[in-house]
This record gives sequence, structure tokens and C-alpha cells, in this order.
Amino acid sequence: MAYNIQYDPKVFKQLSKLDKNDVKAILEKIEDFAQEPVLTQIKKLKTPFDGAYRLRAGNYRVVFYIENDLMLISKVAHRKNVYDV
Repeated sequence: MAYNIQYDPKVFKQLSKLDKNDVKAILEKIEDFAQEPVLTQIKKLKTPFDGAYRLRAGNYRVVFYIENDLMLISKVAHRKNVYDV
């Protein structure tokens, strides 16, 4: 089952602060997962991200939600800062 991808507007601001090569790798990782979801690649998150999942992309983490066939990308950040609220 493939997912349609939707980005929260703040994700574009987060990506604009990153190196172009990192952005390319992150977007490829998101696309790959959306086309062929492998559950071992993600982790379900706990409070305060109830219902969210995490996808690793090098030193960066992608926080997203899944609703039916929609993958909503909520946050992209370095692994040190991704869980800061």
C-alpha cells in the first residue's frame, strides 16, 4: 500500500535551513517509504507525539502521522533536536 504525502508548511522552513544534499537524502527516504512502506524502518512515538511515527534519514529524523492512505509529514530535524517541543 503506497501513501500519498502531505507536508506541514513548517516542514519547508525546516528543510530550507539544511544542506541541499541532506534535504535530497531526506526527501528520497520519505518517497521510498511512502511507495514501499517497511514497518521495521519506523518507530511509533510516545508523548508528546502520540500517534506519530519516526523515520530515520541519516542524522535527521522525520516525524509523521498516518491517516488512511495519507502520510502527513509534521517535522524534520536533527536527531539531537527532533524531540524538543
